[in-house]
Amino acid sequence: MHAFIDESKRGEYALCAVTVATGDLTALRKQMNALRPPGHTRIHMTGVGKKLAPKIVAEVARLEANSRIYVMSSRKVNERQARDAILAAAVRDLAQMPVTNLVIESCDQDHEDNRIIRDELGAATPFRYTHDRPSNSLLWIPDVHAWAWGRGGSMRAKIAHRITVVRV
Repeated sequence: MHAFIDESKRGEYALCAVTVATGDLTALRKQMNALRPPGHTRIHMTGVGKKLAPKIVAEVARLEANSRIYVMSSRKVNERQARDAILAAAVRDLAQMPVTNLVIESCDQDHEDNRIIRDELGAATPFRYTHDRPSNSLLWIPDVHAWAWGRGGSMRAKIAHRITVVRV
């Protein structure tokens, strides 16, 4: 199994960890690329527009990809502290699953993320972990899941069967 993580900041700080079976990776890449809006290099839900968003969410909800959204709503911590706590919870959970590869969307926090993973799981992590660019089409899945969940209403309802929320 592979896991893909992206963050979301919509009122609450959240990380979405999507898990997919190794045998589904190629098909999922193809399906996500087919959903990419014309003229766009990737799917980023904040930029797809109101017309395309419901279609993308509905199509992604049909894919064999489930997620856990780790949420922290405390105003007593800053964004870095929230990310650290949520990432630690996510990797603890992923370490209990048959995950062999974890890909985290790269940002200016990669070094800190690596430190959190090492601190949480030690030197002998049960899976390989890397950071990758947002152009990785499998990182678009957690973006869609997190966006739809954060949006609420009909968008959340379309994807809710794929999502488990974990409050940290």
